Formats: sequence, structure tokens, C-alpha cells
Amino acid sequence: MFTTTKHARTLLAGVTLAVAGGLVLTGCAAEPESSDGTVELTFQTWLPTQDQWPDIIAAFEAENPGISIKFDRDEDYDAYRTNLDNAILAGEVPDLYGIQVGASFDDYSEFALDTDEYASDWIDKVNGAALEQTTNSDDVVAAVPILLGGMEYYLYNKTLLDELGLALPTNYDELVAVSKAASAAGYSPFAMGAADTWHDADFFVWLSNQFGEGGDIYRAAGGEIPWDSASLVAAAERWQSLFTDGVFQDAATTVATYPNARDDYFLARKSVFFPTGSWHVGAALSTSPEVPGSAVEADEIGFAVFPTVGEQDAGVTSGVDFALAISADSSPEKQEAAAKFVEFLAVGAGQQLWVNTLQGFPVAEGVTVELGDGESELAKQSVDLTTESLQASEYARKLLAPGRDSLENDLGIVLQNIADGADPATELATLNE
Repeated sequence: MFTTTKHARTLLAGVTLAVAGGLVLTGCAAEPESSDGTVELTFQTWLPTQDQWPDIIAAFEAENPGISIKFDRDEDYDAYRTNLDNAILAGEVPDLYGIQVGASFDDYSEFALDTDEYASDWIDKVNGAALEQTTNSDDVVAAVPILLGGMEYYLYNKTLLDELGLALPTNYDELVAVSKAASAAGYSPFAMGAADTWHDADFFVWLSNQFGEGGDIYRAAGGEIPWDSASLVAAAERWQSLFTDGVFQDAATTVATYPNARDDYFLARKSVFFPTGSWHVGAALSTSPEVPGSAVEADEIGFAVFPTVGEQDAGVTSGVDFALAISADSSPEKQEAAAKFVEFLAVGAGQQLWVNTLQGFPVAEGVTVELGDGESELAKQSVDLTTESLQASEYARKLLAPGRDSLENDLGIVLQNIADGADPATELATLNE
């Protein structure tokens, strides 16, 4: 039995309201079933991709013929958040919506149905550490983890590397040398999408753990130490050197990760490397929907962990890359239908189907990536390396900062300023405010 409750809501990240007399948020009016009895759900998200969705929804509807889902996707995560904010402010919370863990999780979780109301029979099949990341400050598991992801990795064009007589770098000096050689040959080295604050912040969280004793960035996010502590300043200085030493392409802070760094640089065969997350290992497989028709279609593509560039190897960061929430304001009938879709993606056939695309790695206990026949040794090695590095991860990808939901964006802006030449210590100190 599903119930809905109205509860106090906090304003979403970055949304300021200045309306005379105030503004009251109300839930969507329950929409009736369609004339043929089908329950129609709205799903607002940035994932799955347009390529992945048809197979997922076809498999779900085959199991649940009485449910249809209106899929509304933004490729860019920041654009997705803006559109979701606007929908919530208009009192039109989608029946299903994607949600990421991190500083803003609490805000979005306030509009979600408690998983105790619909997932108690099967949620114990979901990785416990992942569930901790979708538990809000009220100790409520407000969304179900669906995929795990990590940072920092990179795609590389092995064919192009071989043509240039270059090898994968294993340390900072080799990283700089390879980048300079690629540039001298007329290619951009690592095509970094530094216009995205989320990517800048993700990269820096990964990088920062290589300085000091590791983990200082989480303590800074929690207010335990200042942001301009020595280890974080050292990490910011190294971040800056990636730009000044020519590892990242010129004007990287004006280039978005998707589609620009990926499509206009790497897939256009204008860069040798593309920094990204674990979800992009699929581009190394023959089944990749991105590579066919691009300039690198005939090339061999590999995937690797970004080389250690600090004082010690801290491994990759990891965490829930995608979680799914059900609106607390949807009708009981829609919540029941939505719960079937969440279960399908989390622990059902949809989990296996989606992780096989390598968009992310499984949260369901006992599920592993299944590769098709005919994959190259490099593709298999790329998947194995990604799986093993994620399993060995000791640090979280996202920062938790209760009461400071704009932290990731604020940090990203600071990092962009540093990349463009600002003093690292001075910029980091602004986060102390």
C-alpha cells in the first residue's frame, strides 16, 4: 500500500525566490490512467542515454505491459538540474527522476518517496555502501542507487599513439612529455572539458587525495579544516600546472566535456586522450554507439586510469553515479507503477541490461558486466582494469556538505579561476566563507 505525505520542503540549490507574499509549492494533480488502462509515468533525467533507453524501456514494458513511461532527458547534467528545479518550483515533480549523490542530494531527496514505502522487499539486494550514499541527513534512504561510477580515467587512441611512437604515461613527467610530443605532432593532448564545474570538482577530489595524508578535501567540505590547507593548496598548484604545462588543451575552461571535448576533439581524431569517468569505458568496445561514423571508427580505443600526478597513488574515487527517486506527490497508483520500474533497474533485468552497456557498474549483489563475443584483448583489459580499480577504491567521488548544496559548483568555479592563472591559495580561501 502506497501513501503520500506533504512535508516541509527546502529551496533547491541555486534557486532564489523573491515573490511578494511568498510561494507555496504544491504537488502535481494526480493524472488519470489512459483510456486503455495504462498507467503513464513521467521520467525526467540525464541518464540513460538516448541510445540506451530503447532497449531498457522495451524490456520493461515486456514485463509490465500496463505501464508506459514518458522519457524526458537532458544530456548535460547542469541543464537537467535547471529543468528539474523549474519543474519542482512549478509544482510539477516528475513521477520518476534521476538524482546524484553529493552536496545537493538532501535538497532533491525532500521531494522523494521514502524507499521504505516501496522497496523493503528487495532493497537488501542492493550494495549497502551505495545505500549509505543515498541516505539523507534525516537518515532516510530517499533514492535507490542504480549505477556506480568513478574518477579519474581517460580514453586513449592506441592507433594514434602507435603512429606517433608514444606510450601511456605512468607519472607526471611522462604525462608532460607525452602531451608535448602530441602537441608537436599537431594534436591536442588530453581534451579536458574544464568548462564543466562538475568535471573540475570531480577531477580535483581525485587529485587532492594524492597530497598530504589523503582525505583532506572531505574534511574541508565538512568544515573541519580550512580550504587553503597546505595539502589542498599543493593539489591546486598541480591542477594549475596541468594547464600551464600543456597537458590539457588550450582554452580548456571554455570546452564542455560533452559534446565538445568528446566529439570535437577525441572522436574527431584531433586529440590523443580524453579525461572522463568510468562510465566511458564502453567506447573501447565494438558495441559502442559513439565511435561508429566518427573519425576514429577504424582506430583501436583503450581506457586507463589517469596517471598519479601527486605525492602518492590514492586510487580512483567512486560512488553512486545515478540513483532513481519516486515523487512523494505522485498518486498511489503511479507510485506503485514507478516502484516496479525502480526495482527493474536496481535488481531486475534492467540492472544487467544497463551495466552491460558500461554506462556504470552494478549496485545489485551478484551482478557482473557481461561482454559479448568478439571483443578485442584491449577492450577486455580496459573493462577489467576499470572493474578492479573501482573495487579497490577507498575515496568517495562526491563531497558531502550538509547545508551547502552549491559546494561542487563553487569549487568548480574556483578551479576554473586557478586554471586561468589565479593564485591557488587565494582562490581556495574563498571557499572558507
